[in-house]
Amino acid sequence: MRTWRRFFSHWQSWLGLLLVGFFLAVAALAPRIAPPDDLANPGDFKVVGRRTDQMPRPPNAQLPLGTASGQIDVFYSVVWGTRAALRFGLIVAGSAATIGVLVGAVSGYAGGRGSAITLRITDAFLAFPVIASVWLFQLVILPPVTGADPTPLMAFLAESNITPVMVALIAFSWMPYARLINTGITRLKTAEFVLASQSLGASRRRLIFRHLLPNSISPAIVLLARDIGGMVILEAAFVFIGLSSGGPWAEMLVNNRNWIVGVAGNPLTYWWVYLPPTIALILFGIGWNLLGDGLNDALNPRDQ
Repeated sequence: MRTWRRFFSHWQSWLGLLLVGFFLAVAALAPRIAPPDDLANPGDFKVVGRRTDQMPRPPNAQLPLGTASGQIDVFYSVVWGTRAALRFGLIVAGSAATIGVLVGAVSGYAGGRGSAITLRITDAFLAFPVIASVWLFQLVILPPVTGADPTPLMAFLAESNITPVMVALIAFSWMPYARLINTGITRLKTAEFVLASQSLGASRRRLIFRHLLPNSISPAIVLLARDIGGMVILEAAFVFIGLSSGGPWAEMLVNNRNWIVGVAGNPLTYWWVYLPPTIALILFGIGWNLLGDGLNDALNPRDQ
């Protein structure tokens, strides 16, 4: 109870919770807010005119945010992009956190040479550039020749809607979690309550998952909350520089980059083609970061 009082005592925590709650609500209510043409198979984009018409149309009564190049409904893509962003952030950050927590817990409890080797492997992964990993997984997962038959791995990832950038970010984002959990469990495994459980015959699994992990998981939870927003922004950056495809927000920015600077160099001439997805990305990242900061203040054992 005291933890939640500390969390709600800061206005930043309230703001983060409201922003995250807003995006969750928009994602849940997307079919009502922006009805798709096919409710059973909604797409990320909705064409409301001639696709060959590349001139963006300003907002009007029927289209609250106008259309982008190719007569794409901007409002529809911003709304449904919320679902794509949440899915990407939760899958990537959640998977990386799960791998890192398990690796850190096992290596921290084992200690000795096993822990040292695990940390050296972790350092090696940390030294590998993420942008290079995205390029590498693009080559490994995507077919090198156009029209080639997909491999079983490619077919599985396509059916699961898992992209190469997802795999790359998961493979190279678990290390901070492993280090945090390793450090916490290494410190706690000599605590009196752990030694008492050992003397009573508790198994290794019970010691790790019942005693050690629950008492060292707080920093990983904070990092997870921050990473959900950070991964979405990182994906948008990779899409913008042309390394991969991504969610509707990033794709809209890429497809309409030529309209960012309008007539006479005025960036507000076609503001509706880039400001809505940009603001959505910024608020999404801020919301999860503020939520992580609030959890950090509430779960920090030094402030208890």
